[in-house]
Amino acid sequence: MEDKKDYQRETITEKFLHYAADLSEALPSSAILVYADVFPSGEELGRFLQHIRGHRLVLVTREENYSPPEGAEVILVPEIKLTRLGQVKVAVLIGVARGLFTHRDLLICLSGVAESGHLDSLFILDLESEFEIFAISQLEDLKEIVKPEVFQRVLSLAIILATQGREGKPVGTCFILGDTDQVLQHCDQMVINPFRGYPENERNILDPHLEETVKEFALLDGAFVIRGDGVIESAGAYIRTGVVSEEIPSGLGARHRSAAAITALTRAVAITVSESTGTVTVFRNGKIVMEIEKPHPLGPETEWRRAFYAGPRAPSEWPHEPKTLKGGV
Repeated sequence: MEDKKDYQRETITEKFLHYAADLSEALPSSAILVYADVFPSGEELGRFLQHIRGHRLVLVTREENYSPPEGAEVILVPEIKLTRLGQVKVAVLIGVARGLFTHRDLLICLSGVAESGHLDSLFILDLESEFEIFAISQLEDLKEIVKPEVFQRVLSLAIILATQGREGKPVGTCFILGDTDQVLQHCDQMVINPFRGYPENERNILDPHLEETVKEFALLDGAFVIRGDGVIESAGAYIRTGVVSEEIPSGLGARHRSAAAITALTRAVAITVSESTGTVTVFRNGKIVMEIEKPHPLGPETEWRRAFYAGPRAPSEWPHEPKTLKGGV
């Protein structure tokens, strides 16, 4: 029975890839995105990717030292299990920040459950028309202000904070990236700046040893101010501008409105984490570029929700909780 299921899944995956290749020929698509973590091994991935040879291929993965097949581009996403739409959102956001995509691109996206060995979802994204999800054009010049690896690192930290909080407690914070000289003209320190006086190489957000420090100072009120090259200039900074974009939805708190304001006044980009909802929001030019809903980590305590969170599966594959009979075990 298992062999039959595996064969069916492989057949479905092959059909998905054939269909993606056909769509790429029929549509003015810019690339095919494949969530590479679906495949447990590089050999298995390489075998399947034969079906889309000749098309521009972008692989999405959570593995830092990932070795892609020849000719493929790679987008590294945070080591958090996101929904399929979350995977695509983060990958496209990082891709635009790196200059891999523009708002005019049409992308064919293939995804599935990590390490399941088979694809089960296909998205066709016309980035220019997905206004409710993407405001991609706002980020197309971002690499002139912020190094792509810095943006990617801060976005990953924001998503991790949204998921894990700090010592089990939800955390809300704000990161302001780039155009630091202008940003600091609109800021005051709410507390003594904990990064002041340290050498630049010891306060760069790209240093993995700084992660726990950033998580700890995320508990402070105020924002992190980070240079485009990753050097943290300040934590606990209060944005004192009163300018607020009219397009910001009502109901957002002071952190989000300050992020909108500072990006309207400067060329900076802001990434906020909502303490109440865990949503990660990216701001540029006073507008929301994208919202990423709080990702929910999978573990023993969420086993029953695993099938529903991971995506559609046959009822026979749903995890079942053991039943306890009255008066017995």
